[in-house]
Amino acid sequence: MRAPDPEPSNSLRNFVVGVLGVAALLGFYFVHLNAEADRQREEAAGQLALCLHLKRVAGAAASGPVELGEACRQLNLEFLKSVKVE
Repeated sequence: MRAPDPEPSNSLRNFVVGVLGVAALLGFYFVHLNAEADRQREEAAGQLALCLHLKRVAGAAASGPVELGEACRQLNLEFLKSVKVE
């Protein structure tokens, strides 16, 4: 009588499935991070555009200097930092 052939080890297959699973999870995680950074960048750009618009409108309506300049500069710096980092 012949002894049954031993089953081939599934360790390589399990390793490949594990690596693919980890790669998929990392892919989803980085897509999520990128989407979050895009949302923050769009929000900062919108705030900056609103600030600059308010500065122009207030400057046209006021007879004296407008104090929105520093706030707009700060928003502009934050926006530039968010664009550079990402």
